[in-house]
Amino acid sequence: MRKIKIDKDYTLTNDLILDLIDKHSIEKSRLEKLLRYYNNENDKINNRVYKNKNKPQNRLSHPYAQYITDTAVGYLLGKPIAYITEDKKLLEELTDIFKYNDEADNNTTLAKMASIYGYAYEIMYIDKFAKPRFKAIDPSQLIVCYDNTLEENIILAIRYYDEIVRVNDEDETITRLEIYTKPVENDKGQIVANGKIIRGTIEDDNVILSDEEDCYFDDIPVNVYVNNDELYGDFEKVISLIDAYDQSQSDTANDFELFTNCMLIVNGELIDDDQAKDLNDINLIQFLNSDSDAKYLIKDIQDTALENYKNRLNEDIHRFSFVPNMSDTEFSSNASGVAMKFKLMGLENLVGVKESKFKKGLMRRIELLCAYTKMKNNSDYSYLAIEPVFTRNTPNNELELSQIMQNLTGILSEETVIGMSPRVSDIQAEIEKKENEANKLYEDNYSELGEINV
Repeated sequence: MRKIKIDKDYTLTNDLILDLIDKHSIEKSRLEKLLRYYNNENDKINNRVYKNKNKPQNRLSHPYAQYITDTAVGYLLGKPIAYITEDKKLLEELTDIFKYNDEADNNTTLAKMASIYGYAYEIMYIDKFAKPRFKAIDPSQLIVCYDNTLEENIILAIRYYDEIVRVNDEDETITRLEIYTKPVENDKGQIVANGKIIRGTIEDDNVILSDEEDCYFDDIPVNVYVNNDELYGDFEKVISLIDAYDQSQSDTANDFELFTNCMLIVNGELIDDDQAKDLNDINLIQFLNSDSDAKYLIKDIQDTALENYKNRLNEDIHRFSFVPNMSDTEFSSNASGVAMKFKLMGLENLVGVKESKFKKGLMRRIELLCAYTKMKNNSDYSYLAIEPVFTRNTPNNELELSQIMQNLTGILSEETVIGMSPRVSDIQAEIEKKENEANKLYEDNYSELGEINV
């Protein structure tokens, strides 16, 4: 159950909390499996049981899941997100908040989680210095509930996690609770009561709520970053192919190990125990009978068919995950810019969806930050005035790109043209540098002309 919906007029009770946690346990097991695959702890091969205990039992797992996720995330966010706006005060305010929160690192963590699990969560809070903070949270520890409207608004969030504490010189595990409720609004949409953060524990299937405090954001401070509409992880649909590849490689390793330790058959001669022990050392067998011989019992391995099978699995994993094999010589050799774009089209389509979904979560983060600064500083910022700009992390032909930028100068805005350069991370700062250089050049020329006239 990946998206939980409840009635917007719900009553927060112990039974509701325990029921939601119980329903979430199914989803939690799915998330844990996906994390195991990302960590190359592939279930099927690691849990494989061999019937014959006397034969090799190789269990080779391959980190395809990590490769797919890291490639997709690096392509999306290998270059930090830039923000453009005409409201310089808003940009300065947000830039300070983003630096304080290590925003680029947090974004990468969110994108990685979304790639693995199909979605990622971020909790916002106010720290002891009264500054807004945001942090990526493990989805297995957070339940987000939506209403039944078309907007699917978040109306409740429950974070629960285990904590080991020391009690009477013994370690005990306590399940902590943090419950986030929505602010109360009147008929005009004005907030008449802040949302709450309610804390407590779960002990022996009983919810014990201990304290609560006001939440100073104008909505539940949880941002959702989905990977796609179906909430699938990037490698989730090719797990069966990864399992098949693990098994085929393990079987190949077993066959070669059997070949190395294969059995010697001596025909036409009787060999006593002492002779059998010395065969590996003397490397010689003497036959008095011309009909006698010795040979190894080996299994015929269809090398070509086996390699074709494994190559097909490898290609299918990359094809259906839309992440190309970057180590393939055919991928990068003699590829022009246009040819490279065609080879990256599948990944570009995948990341294009990820970008639009990720941007939605970013805009909600900015919306909550603008509302908080309005409450704190009486500012009047509009979160719609700022636009996140993503830059693909691809190898670029800078000469070709500079020619394109030059050709588009005067046709597109200066902001758009500058944003095309992979060397520029802060578009507004670059525009200001250009303006300062132009002003300085004008002042220097003007002063020289003035001195000549005198």
